Amino acid sequence: MSVTNYNLNNRIRQALYILKRAFGGTVTLYKLRDTTTDYETGQKTVDTVSYTISRCIVLPVRLQREVIQTISIISANKKFVQGGAYDSGLREFIIDARDLPRGLLIRQDDWLVYDDRRYELKIVHELEQKTGWHIIGKEVLGPSVIRLDVRETVSPGDEVTLT
Repeated sequence: MSVTNYNLNNRIRQALYILKRAFGGTVTLYKLRDTTTDYETGQKTVDTVSYTISRCIVLPVRLQREVIQTISIISANKKFVQGGAYDSGLREFIIDARDLPRGLLIRQDDWLVYDDRRYELKIVHELEQKTGWHIIGKEVLGPSVIRLDVRETVSPGDEVTLT
């Protein structure tokens, strides 16, 4: 039998509210629904659903130097074992459960977009009493995120003018 501690819930919600006011930012959560691949053309189609969180708690980025060493570099020259180094950004996000649809679960396959940068979810923790989520995301290096918002449909043969 589980007992709900309403005092604890109120304290957590108060803390989340204060953090939202200090570190609030707009984040988009993408959930992967389905992927299909056309084996003739090699085209991959990804079906996602997105949720915009207007007051997500976004903590400052923490830079961390990462070093990549491949076996080919080490095999080519035994004295040269440095590899390549780059800075990867880790960022912490805290999402209030009240800002998401009821019953939505955040999983490792999901990703976040903040400031046109995509963050892969490395660590996902559900807060006490299901009051929110603590997420540590790693910035995915590559092209910037392109948002496409389709508002109308076009049939073959229709004339289209771009504005």
